[in-house]
Amino acid sequence: MLHTLWEAVSRGELDALASALAPDACWRAVEDGPWNCSGRPRIIEVLSANIERIRSGALEEALEVGDRVVVAFRPGGGHEPTWPLDHGRRYVVVSFRSALISELKGCVDREAALSYAAAG
Repeated sequence: MLHTLWEAVSRGELDALASALAPDACWRAVEDGPWNCSGRPRIIEVLSANIERIRSGALEEALEVGDRVVVAFRPGGGHEPTWPLDHGRRYVVVSFRSALISELKGCVDREAALSYAAAG
């Protein structure tokens, strides 16, 4: 599912992602703060503003850990990183509820992502 969503988003088709997000989904950064966002409309708004960074990157891995998925993403070149990279990759843990994405949680590195995912 995530590979299909990634392909759609990389083509700029955010409707596919919008339909996969729970209405109350939240996107949490590596460190919690006012930059976190909640709700499907706000998440899509933030992604829309950053679509070129997403389009120029590559999904490298999607690893299931219980009911969560650890995603490794390599941002495309030419963009200043907005959060820490681990060997050029960003890590996000994707949580699901009722077959919809309920949370996207940025993690500082692979180890932190695997730990967060395993914590359930």
